[in-house]
Amino acid sequence: MGGKEASRGFLYQAFASVLEALTAQTAWDKIYIEFPTSKDKVDIALEKEKQIIKSIQVKSTINSFSKSNIKAWLLELIEDVSSTKYELFLIGQCDKDTITFINSVKKYYDKDIDEKAKKSLAGFDTNILDENQIEIVNILFEINLLEKLVRDSLHKYISYRNKKMTYDQISFISSATVNDQMISSTQGKGIDRKVFDDELEKRILLLADGYSIQRTSIGIKSFNRGAEKLENETESCLSLLDKFDGRRLKNNHNWNEDIYQNLEEFLLNNTNKKHAYQIFLDTHSSVAFAAGRVLDNKSGIDIFPVQKTTTNGTILWDITRVPERKYSDWQFSHEKTNINRNDSAIILNVTRNIYGDVVDYIKDIELPIGRVINCTLNKVGATNISVEDGTHATILANSIYSALSDRNTAERRAILHIFASAPNAFMFFLGQNSLGFGKCILYEYDFEQRDSCSYSQSIDFTK
Repeated sequence: MGGKEASRGFLYQAFASVLEALTAQTAWDKIYIEFPTSKDKVDIALEKEKQIIKSIQVKSTINSFSKSNIKAWLLELIEDVSSTKYELFLIGQCDKDTITFINSVKKYYDKDIDEKAKKSLAGFDTNILDENQIEIVNILFEINLLEKLVRDSLHKYISYRNKKMTYDQISFISSATVNDQMISSTQGKGIDRKVFDDELEKRILLLADGYSIQRTSIGIKSFNRGAEKLENETESCLSLLDKFDGRRLKNNHNWNEDIYQNLEEFLLNNTNKKHAYQIFLDTHSSVAFAAGRVLDNKSGIDIFPVQKTTTNGTILWDITRVPERKYSDWQFSHEKTNINRNDSAIILNVTRNIYGDVVDYIKDIELPIGRVINCTLNKVGATNISVEDGTHATILANSIYSALSDRNTAERRAILHIFASAPNAFMFFLGQNSLGFGKCILYEYDFEQRDSCSYSQSIDFTK
């Protein structure tokens, strides 16, 4: 399967899983994308009390589905895993015989078999229908239709909770929820029902009209310029100044042991699910990323970063509303530099174009990079005002997975090297979404031009 086809397949699986999660009639405890089985035929699985209660295979085509394919896929799905129910979720057009077969399966279960249905089912072992609950769903090959189905299902979900939201707000939550499912698929881990519901509830509350909340201020600093009084402005503050000489980590210190471990302990001890927070990040971009990773989207902590901006001063970058204007999006380019290497480097040119510096660094130290993924914002390029607000930063961070989806299985199992010139609030959001990246390593640039005048490795998430 090619890169575009694989990416499209992941997207359609995510759409299908969100639809299933929102509309499933049967109660479930956990939902999986790319559920691991011996024959790898189960794309989506619903689990209840440690038992698979529904197995779904998602198929998409730009041509037409054939009756023979449907029969074969049903048999493969049933043979692959024991489940209470089975479903084929077909995205694309079906030919006339296939449509008749699908309708005949429904008639069989309704005990309304006519001659046309008998003829269509001839040669198909109907014992399979007797012994299993099977459903075949067919939706046209149109991304707008799938998005509409998710929005409509989410609208119903929200209305049951007596909330009222705008079209833009529902669309934003739909996209973010689909993205969560895509990320979860890269690790083969399921999403608990409570986590799914809690995360939706959190987004609904954050975007609901008139929503406001008192936030506790916490801070992290690893350099002092502009953060001299941060301890007095926050309820709790972690200072890492003693670990650095300017922006350079001191020789006798380690990024993981002396920085990340202290950071993780501080954040876990100073946040909880009962309160909401705003976090000041006067620190290296790697620390901002790591903070988001600790307080990821599944942590249940209501927290947003405070960002220093050129035009609006220091403001909270939350997502309290979704404006109608269209934000600039990513433009991705992929370069295969060595087919014998599986590590990837992703370059995020947000506030400054760093592509040349990163490529020079990779060559200088001979990093084992096989693919370089260069990311730049379309239309606006790389400037200190390229990211407009918290909503924009969140959308950009969420959509980074799209840049990574072209990687093959070997590349996803290898290491992702992350190079970024971006606002710390964006890096925090990126860190919140990073568990789906797999093994990754961060890098810091010598901005003060005091040492290497290049990059150096910082926090390592490969173990």
